[in-house]
Amino acid sequence: MNIAILTDFHRGSYKVIGELYQNILTPFHDIEHLPTPKKEQDRITFAERFPSGIVLHNTLGKGFVPIDGCYNIAIPHHEWSEYPIPWIHLLDKFDEVWTTTNHVKQVLHRGKLKRPCFFIPPVLDQEQFIPKNDWKIEGTPCFYFVGEAHFRKAHHLLMQGFMNAFPQVGKARLTIKTSPSCSWSSPREDIIIINKEWSRAKLLSEYSRHDCFISASLGEGLGLPVAEAIMAELPICTNFWGGHKSLLTRNGFIEIPHEEIIQPFTSDPAFYAENQKCAYSSPENIKNTIKKFLKTSQTERKEITQIAKEYFLKTYGRENALKNIESRLVEINQK
Repeated sequence: MNIAILTDFHRGSYKVIGELYQNILTPFHDIEHLPTPKKEQDRITFAERFPSGIVLHNTLGKGFVPIDGCYNIAIPHHEWSEYPIPWIHLLDKFDEVWTTTNHVKQVLHRGKLKRPCFFIPPVLDQEQFIPKNDWKIEGTPCFYFVGEAHFRKAHHLLMQGFMNAFPQVGKARLTIKTSPSCSWSSPREDIIIINKEWSRAKLLSEYSRHDCFISASLGEGLGLPVAEAIMAELPICTNFWGGHKSLLTRNGFIEIPHEEIIQPFTSDPAFYAENQKCAYSSPENIKNTIKKFLKTSQTERKEITQIAKEYFLKTYGRENALKNIESRLVEINQK
């Protein structure tokens, strides 16, 4: 079976997802992984040399343009509660749509998507993770977050909640790994902002060096860092909203309470949809959740990571996720 994956390589998480699809499918199919074509002539040229193939489109917004003569599958990622209607019309030109979480599938359903839509989780346990082997907190508690320098990640709320939990500098440490383009200054010396370019292996190795992964993100379509923290068996504090509801089970993490509110901001007007909502966790709720985490025992912290991983692998582990992908590809090939 000839399969092409067209990916927005300049978007970090899209690049990772595209490579995960490529790596898991390569042993079974002829796979090409290429940048999303930007021009019509590029799409025509691609269609001429790739007739009748299956094309997975791992892109965003106006990048969703089907390739003539191919079986086109859109894989949209979306964080907020509503999907822009013009983008729904673009997806309706595809043969079918795959989503990585139930959140995205529900968002598209509310947007009146007409094309067949399937929850087809990617295989998220195929990389070299370094699991924690000791959940005892030695000395200063170390909290960790990974996220691009974007308002949606709510770094500001996380930092304020951390400072509220630890008014005295040096009682704990919060490390934020963000993008190289970030030029922010840390408000305190115990909040460390890392904007260096890291290899994938380096990024994955860092999780188990900390005591807790904490995210105050306003919304995640999937939430790759949460998935990575689960695989590293790192205790997690975050909200239970959006993509997190597919990744997590309630007794497998410590929940940061949130309020679902209207999300009026956008980094690009094209991304906006009326009545978009997000999950807002106040600094006070973040502070209280940090305090709750610190009251857990070593045994409790170990147990929640085991519960989280067991639940996660039922959906995103190789055994079941690959079976679902392959089953759908076989059905498409038999059409």
